[in-house]
Amino acid sequence: MKLITFFAFTFLAFHFTYGQTDKETQKIIKEILTITKKYNHTWEILNMDSAAKFHSDRSFRYYRYGKLSVGSNEEFKIRFPQFMQEIKSMKTIEFSNPVVQVLSKSTAVIGFKGLIKIFLKNGKEELDGGTVTYVWQKVNNEWKIVHIHESTK
Repeated sequence: MKLITFFAFTFLAFHFTYGQTDKETQKIIKEILTITKKYNHTWEILNMDSAAKFHSDRSFRYYRYGKLSVGSNEEFKIRFPQFMQEIKSMKTIEFSNPVVQVLSKSTAVIGFKGLIKIFLKNGKEELDGGTVTYVWQKVNNEWKIVHIHESTK
């Protein structure tokens, strides 16, 4: 009997420690949708310093079209401003079908379809888009991106 009580207590402790109510899950979903839109906006205004503030400094990976673009936020802060030098502006054309999966009170994943129009300084325009996944994790009570994966359509 003691063994059954121990296992029942262990299961309940696990459930309450790592689970969340439907209300808490819905709150996290709203937070992730809001912060994802804010993060994406930093790209539209070409503010890579602001974009980097959304990333975890402890662990960050950015995969673009199957290849590792940067392996840390420090590397992002160096490479992406250089990469963005030829871009005059960007405009989001599509942010659709967002799906948020709440894995715990401190971890969530969002996937969505995106399309942006890029205006280059040389006068040319490009479209870039596909599916995007962000893994968000709470670090010091703030949502931070620990992983980005972009794929072409």
